[in-house]
Amino acid sequence: MTYVPRVYDVSPLYRSHRLLLVPSAVEDAFPRVIVEAALHGTPSIGTNRGGIPEAIGAGGVVLPHSAGVQAWADAVRTADLNTLGEQAHRYAAGFARPRLPDLEALGLIPR
Repeated sequence: MTYVPRVYDVSPLYRSHRLLLVPSAVEDAFPRVIVEAALHGTPSIGTNRGGIPEAIGAGGVVLPHSAGVQAWADAVRTADLNTLGEQAHRYAAGFARPRLPDLEALGLIPR
């Protein structure tokens, strides 16, 4: 697990990590960090707060916001990261499809 302070080019981070954890207790309407990670094939595990479940879709695992550390550890340990990563990418592409060529051309997501 790695805590990452603010960075402006997140692509290398997504490419070097296999999973994004979003243990948010905040009612974020639609956390785009999940979609950004998914466009790089990185699945997420997050809470059922705000728009997190919608952003994750089939590309990750959604836990109750009251889930304890053991539930998070179990979810990390049992997640099929390859399958979830593929599903995450397909799901997120639906949100970004009109902009995918632009994002790929800028090198912000892999082709």
